Amino acid sequence: MAVDLANIERAEVSSTGSPVIKIFLRHGSFIVSLLTILTLGLAWEFAKPLGIPGLLRVPSPSTIVTASAELLHSPTFWQACYKSTLRIIAGFSLAQIVGIPLGFVMATNRTIFNSAFPVAETLRPIPPVAWIPISIIFWPTREESTVFIVFLGAFWIVLLNTIGGVSTVDKVYSRAALSLGSNRWHMLRYIIFPAAMPSIVTGMVISMGICWEMVVAAEMIAGDTGLGYLLWQSFEINATAQVLVCMFAIGLAGFLSSAAIRKLGDLLTPWSKKD
Repeated sequence: MAVDLANIERAEVSSTGSPVIKIFLRHGSFIVSLLTILTLGLAWEFAKPLGIPGLLRVPSPSTIVTASAELLHSPTFWQACYKSTLRIIAGFSLAQIVGIPLGFVMATNRTIFNSAFPVAETLRPIPPVAWIPISIIFWPTREESTVFIVFLGAFWIVLLNTIGGVSTVDKVYSRAALSLGSNRWHMLRYIIFPAAMPSIVTGMVISMGICWEMVVAAEMIAGDTGLGYLLWQSFEINATAQVLVCMFAIGLAGFLSSAAIRKLGDLLTPWSKKD
């Protein structure tokens, strides 16, 4: 006789006493997270009257909200968001266009892997920020330099995740496909690519976060527009609340873009979902 666990759980929840307990049992983790945020927000808001060290010189949440309202009505802020987003799209897309095919080639061809991997492992530990002076010299415009830094931030992660995903494909599947008459294209299309796709999506999600870090660093050092440049300009005029607003905007943009890639990954790899 089959046991319906979902019905048992609903019966246990409905058998508990008050509606408050029922709500907590259903949404306990969300409630705890919300209470934690509210507690931290109140401590931050009253840090100066309470003399909480570390937060005495930081603008209160109410001040930040006021600065947010002012920035949201400023064309400069939206222009900065637009510029940074364009650079992210350009650098991130180039990293996928170059990194994914190169990763497939390196993972499926031992000669190319042995030749290219030592070079990649030598260049990969160099932080993308360290490339900013060279990129300013090498590329004719600051815009291209910034996109190049964003590209570097995503490229190595995408490359290594693609190599890792392709390399972990079970050889049994490849041998079975060959024994059934599959050619190299069929193996790549129907076996290797689907098996490596979850790892590639993971690399895309991670690299998107790195892209936002790199675009801000590049704009702060070498840019004349964008959220990173606006953040640094706000710091130089001692507009600390505006600095924090820019930081929150960058964090929110990174969260939304990574979430969009995860959603896209779920659509592209339905077979990788766990029940």
